Amino acid sequence: MALIDITSILSPDLTSRESARRLASCIPSETDVVFDFRNVKFATRCFIDEFYNLFLKSPSDRSYSIQITNVPEDINTMIETVSKTQNRVKTIPETAHVKSFATVDEFCQYMSGVAF
Repeated sequence: MALIDITSILSPDLTSRESARRLASCIPSETDVVFDFRNVKFATRCFIDEFYNLFLKSPSDRSYSIQITNVPEDINTMIETVSKTQNRVKTIPETAHVKSFATVDEFCQYMSGVAF
């Protein structure tokens, strides 16, 4: 199992989806990993969302394990929040009225008559 200090690959400030993808590209595939958040000072919702999708979502689909340790409380709260938004299935109710337009001009004309 590899213990990886995230800040040794990235920085103490985790600010983008691209950073999470860069982290993923540095991890050998099929390797059990523990990500250490000890030195992380800040993480954006974008980073956490991508990190969650790349490493934490659907762990049963992998033959290797991903774990996290030393996660600051504010970042842990964000991870929990992101996890709650990932499993929602958005469907359009059968009672919903769907309007279609053949052109942008038709759409604009329709929208000009809608009262907000």
